[in-house]
Amino acid sequence: MKRRDFVKGLLVASGAGLMSLPKAGFAEEAPAAGASPNLRNAPLLPWGYVELDPEEAMKRGYLGYFVAECAAGAFWAITSLLREKKGYPYTLLPLPTFEEMVAARKAHKHLPIPMKYGNGGVEGYATICGALNGAACAIEWAVGPKLGKKVIRRLLRWYEMTAFPTPLSNEYAVNHKFPVKGKWDKPLPSIHCNSVLCHVVVSKWCSLAGYASGSKQRSERCGRITADVARQAVILLNAALKGELEKVFPFKVSNETASCRTCHLKGKKFEQGNFSRGFIACESCHVEDIKAHVKAAPLPTAFGTNLGTWMGAAAIGTVAGIGAHLVATNIGRKGGNDEENKG
Repeated sequence: MKRRDFVKGLLVASGAGLMSLPKAGFAEEAPAAGASPNLRNAPLLPWGYVELDPEEAMKRGYLGYFVAECAAGAFWAITSLLREKKGYPYTLLPLPTFEEMVAARKAHKHLPIPMKYGNGGVEGYATICGALNGAACAIEWAVGPKLGKKVIRRLLRWYEMTAFPTPLSNEYAVNHKFPVKGKWDKPLPSIHCNSVLCHVVVSKWCSLAGYASGSKQRSERCGRITADVARQAVILLNAALKGELEKVFPFKVSNETASCRTCHLKGKKFEQGNFSRGFIACESCHVEDIKAHVKAAPLPTAFGTNLGTWMGAAAIGTVAGIGAHLVATNIGRKGGNDEENKG
């Protein structure tokens, strides 16, 4: 065989192989009827989204919590609905049916569901709220990372701004509108905890509500919150599907966070305060730090290290940061959209 013919044949074969690969972000055709589900042949994410019923997601979130706890419960609530409404490729997920979940709850059994590790802020470590963790995973599977970032950030911000459990989930539990019985069917105090961290929200709620962290009331609260989060996630996904995300829930950080972010954000200028990142409500952890900021000459960091006297640009940055609170109030009202895709 001539070298030219060999190279030509090799290119043709390579091209055929590449053409057989799935395109990123597009679902392959569903497998033939009767074929066994196989995640190894699953299409690349995202898997797509169709409009869902927020109230149905709320009911499933509550059921999911009592069968698999917060993270898996929120994940199952959204993906099980997508499996039923959209079908493939969600049919590939190892998820119990609605009927199996109800039966498991009645038998007081837990089922192994994806995202189970996220319970209690990741295996009880009390970091990010498990309901947010599970819902965020389902969101990105459905719409991908670019749109998913916008939806997830709004879900987190909504969570910071909301008093839980909401009146709606309280009403569903009291009037037995959820598909299964929980641990407490009386109203629970709705308390605004201003954080997305399990440790903060559970500790603050228990302290103010007067219930122990190991009580059935606290567990019931988390069940209702899982329901609330699943519902809100679907509301935001539905809005994103229609191109109305900004209209339904504009992304706005708190005034305090906007003020802090005039200096303290992800950046390359350490001397100007670029040793932090994110949009999390600063005041949820740094109440006293923020108050002391304007008075302290040496600024203590979160690591307990004293940065000493600010010099040069640092001094300018500190003065500017103190004087920028009014400007930051405007940023907060506008939603901080100039920072939305950073951090």
